[in-house]
Amino acid sequence: MTTLLRQTAIETKLFLRRRDELLWTLAFPIMFMVLFGLIYGNSTWSGMNMRSVDFLMPGIIVMGAMVTGIMRTSAGFVQEREKGIYRRLALTPLKRETLIASHLLQHYIVIIVQTVLLIAVGVIAFKVKISGNPFLFWLVLTLGALCFMSIGFALTGLIKTARSATPVNQMTYFIMMFLGGVFFPNSMLPKFLEHIANALPSAQMSNALRQVLYQHAGIGDIWQQLLVMAAWVLACYVISLKVFRWE
Repeated sequence: MTTLLRQTAIETKLFLRRRDELLWTLAFPIMFMVLFGLIYGNSTWSGMNMRSVDFLMPGIIVMGAMVTGIMRTSAGFVQEREKGIYRRLALTPLKRETLIASHLLQHYIVIIVQTVLLIAVGVIAFKVKISGNPFLFWLVLTLGALCFMSIGFALTGLIKTARSATPVNQMTYFIMMFLGGVFFPNSMLPKFLEHIANALPSAQMSNALRQVLYQHAGIGDIWQQLLVMAAWVLACYVISLKVFRWE
């Protein structure tokens, strides 16, 4: 455990030194929050009982979690695998599994920081009022983070080179973002597409966060969303066991 925490601290320091990655991971979601908050202000979309900015904030939290969970997890591992880092680790006391676990723990910490910053911007700048159960919010966020990191990890076994990681990650990311109820309700989609979109973990996480934050939802109200996300975690874990490779 001490080795894991020490390695996580090292990964965090390295992350803070990579300004381009820091900008993409932390500033990008906040930029979207500010942009949409300024555009929509206090306006309300037709057919909705909440302001547009209230609807968008949980979706942007999901968007930030996908940036870190899917794109950083997948791209980072593929790059290190291509450089032969995991092969060379066989000659050091640091286990490859510990390095992977430190990456995932550091990504989870970043997702927590992203979320806190987005909520702070929403509450302070745009008067978003949240009143849900903090534990349920954390539970949905944590399960969603695990889900997206599992997807990113599964993708590493399907991606052959670091060069091909970017298009594969972006395709996965944009599909889940635009069909995940991040920027607009899935009810606006054609019926055949709505059923597909509702099976995505991004849609389930977005809906669960909105219910918890604004509708005082309990565990009995969001158990289906949690179940779908848990199923995605399990499915991606099984896929990872079959396609994952160190070299």
